[in-house]
Amino acid sequence: MIPIRKKKHSVYSSQHRHIPMTKTDYVKKGSKWVPIHTESELVSREQAGWILGNAGLPFERSHRLEKRDRYGHSHPYDTFSSISPDGKSKTKWSVDFAAGERNFSKLVRKSYYDRQRYKKKKGK
Repeated sequence: MIPIRKKKHSVYSSQHRHIPMTKTDYVKKGSKWVPIHTESELVSREQAGWILGNAGLPFERSHRLEKRDRYGHSHPYDTFSSISPDGKSKTKWSVDFAAGERNFSKLVRKSYYDRQRYKKKKGK
C-alpha cells in the first residue's frame, strides 16, 4: 500500500488547518437530547465556511445556525445543528474561532522565526 501524502499549505492559505471543530451526535431520550458520540479535528477557514454555510443538509427536518461565543470572534456564526427527518437524532458542529486565531498567531510567529533561522544559517 502506498502512503498518501497530504499537500502542505502555507500558514496564510485559507486551506491551512488550524481551527478546532467538534462534531457531537445526539439521540432523543424522552424530551432531552443525550450526547452519544463526540469527535474533534482541525479544519481550515475554507472548511469552516462550508460547515457554517446557509445551505442545510439533504433530508433533514430542520437546521440552526447560532453564535455561542458572542465576544470571542467576529464571525456571524460558530455552531450548526441539524435534526434528522425522523426527529430522533441530531448532529451539532461547533467551530472554535478564538482558539483558531490563537493557533494561527502561534504558527505565524513560528514561521517567521523559522525563516530568520534559515537566513542566518544560509548566511554563514
